Amino acid sequence: MNVAFTAILPVFLVIAIGFLAKRAKIVPDTSWAAVNSFGYWILYPAFLFSTVASADFSGPDTVHFLTCLVVGFALAGLWGLSLRLWFRDDGPAFTSIFQASVRWNGFIILAAAPALYGQEGLALIALGFGPVVAFVNLMSVFVMARWAQNDIVPSLKGALGEVMRNPLVLASLVGIIANLIGLTKIIGPLEPALALLGRAAMPVALVSVGAALSFEGLGKVPLRLAVGVVSKLAIAPLLMLVVTQMLGLAPLPSAVAIGVASMPSAPAAYVLARELGGDAPLMAGLVTATTLIALVTIPFWHVLTMPA
Repeated sequence: MNVAFTAILPVFLVIAIGFLAKRAKIVPDTSWAAVNSFGYWILYPAFLFSTVASADFSGPDTVHFLTCLVVGFALAGLWGLSLRLWFRDDGPAFTSIFQASVRWNGFIILAAAPALYGQEGLALIALGFGPVVAFVNLMSVFVMARWAQNDIVPSLKGALGEVMRNPLVLASLVGIIANLIGLTKIIGPLEPALALLGRAAMPVALVSVGAALSFEGLGKVPLRLAVGVVSKLAIAPLLMLVVTQMLGLAPLPSAVAIGVASMPSAPAAYVLARELGGDAPLMAGLVTATTLIALVTIPFWHVLTMPA
């Protein structure tokens, strides 16, 4: 476990730098939106495209890996929906706990993947990023439209349109197409330029994660926080472990899939909760709590599942 902890610790130190930079006003509050926007529209898509487009997916486990990811997150979604029985009197709180159960911070595992799983694991995560983000966003938007405090009518067309405007989803899908047709061999210097941009993506992403952490909601609703934390950091990876074992996924892709499921909740969940009438303070607390506790749980799941 010491090896896994050592591998993941630098990622969390960069997150801590982002938190301290925000609190110390080293970067003005008004500038963080611009940093996030630049990363969201430029750096992160460049990283995902260059990683997916240049990876070798000729192995037999690629489709199997994607299948396990989708099934595992679908089961996590069903678990999240079952919590409605517990929180039937508070729709907004339920939507935040649902989001905490299924939404994952892909940037943490992308940054840690080379140390935890090697380049093969990094390529698999980048490959699964777009489809899983799209699937999880669809589930989240439908749940928010149904149970949050808003006047939105659940619509598959509207949800699909929202997902397909996500630049991270598009970059992953375009990267897959480029990989299949060998596009990187004919676009000349554009591919190295995108790869150069991509190398700046992970530090900016992790610093932005740290800047988004908020301790204000911690301790106010401990039971709800506990349910959300356990759902994300224990139930979700456990369900993925069951899926990979039942479907016979190979050891390394299995460990990667479980690693993806073990990631803390994504800060983007707070934005969706705030805009669509969820319990935004609870969501902020869940993002912070899962991120902090993940420093321990990520190494645990890695040691439990990583082949020797």
